Amino acid sequence: MINVKSPAAARAYSYAGPKHAGVSGIQKDPAMSYTPDNAQLLNAMQNVMVISTTDLQGNITYANDLFCTLTGFAREELIGQPHSIVRHPDVPKAVYKDMWDTIKAGKTWTGIVPNLGKGGVLYVVDTTVQPLFDAEGNITSYISIRRVVNDLMQNYDLVEFSKEKFDDFYEAA
Repeated sequence: MINVKSPAAARAYSYAGPKHAGVSGIQKDPAMSYTPDNAQLLNAMQNVMVISTTDLQGNITYANDLFCTLTGFAREELIGQPHSIVRHPDVPKAVYKDMWDTIKAGKTWTGIVPNLGKGGVLYVVDTTVQPLFDAEGNITSYISIRRVVNDLMQNYDLVEFSKEKFDDFYEAA
């Protein structure tokens, strides 16, 4: 079951363009948990996706090599730190509140999120965060799987820039 989130959350991502201007939650089956079979899938994704896990408070417990490369942080610098270490200050707090409310409710959260790496390097990721469950259906941790979409955002910015120049040209004529 897919649930479109609040209008405020959708507005928070309006800068991402009409194709990505929203946040959605997907109902998670609590019976699904992190198993050895799922670990094989996770292992296969290590080379193409940015992956991290956190404890229930949001402190990083795992960061894959791509996460370290993208952010410029050594793994040792990340482990134990709050995931907000890469938070971009321009992202409204309501976005993160929506994310935490969603994942604490046992659902999956998705969104386009700008982040900052070490030294303030901007990167944009298409993010999926979901809880991991134990055998009894209790949330034990969270996993975040991200795909870098910097090129997508640059293309969107270029289209917006071109549209503004086109509009300026016709207003001047």
